[in-house]
Amino acid sequence: MDYSELVRAVQEGDEATANRMCSEALPILKKYLIANLNASPEDAEDAVQKMFEYVIQKIRRGEIKNPGGILSYMLTGSRHAYLKAMRDTELEEFDELISEPVSGPDQIQNLINQEQIDILKRCMEQLDGPYRSMCEFILRNPSADSEDLAEHFDITINNAWIRKHRVIKRLSECAKNYL
Repeated sequence: MDYSELVRAVQEGDEATANRMCSEALPILKKYLIANLNASPEDAEDAVQKMFEYVIQKIRRGEIKNPGGILSYMLTGSRHAYLKAMRDTELEEFDELISEPVSGPDQIQNLINQEQIDILKRCMEQLDGPYRSMCEFILRNPSADSEDLAEHFDITINNAWIRKHRVIKRLSECAKNYL
């Protein structure tokens, strides 16, 4: 369809023809935004209305030099109006985030720690009995060294070191599967 008639109607003050042409162009421009930019119908309509406000002012000021290319101009204008509206919406959302009170940094660390604890529990359940009891002992006594393990489990220091290493290695491999 030739929308150069819209340019002529606006320049001559023929509001009835201008309104008709805008009404005919509206669904085409909306479909363009919905199809190409994944706009919602409401956002697309808002963008097209903004574009018409802009384009009609440009026509009245005589800034449209090629009336035959007005459809391309309206498509581009609608696209820009939509993208600008989306950008402004995102900026408003960021402003809201900035003004909202922020929880302490511990909140994220607590979530991470809880997730790590859950993974550790799952991995401990997969350990054999003696390894599980050694792991539980190590967790209850984090500063325990090989001598403490040897004394508690009635094994040699060398054996305690090897078992502790195996427990840590198995837990590490298991945790990697969950991360």
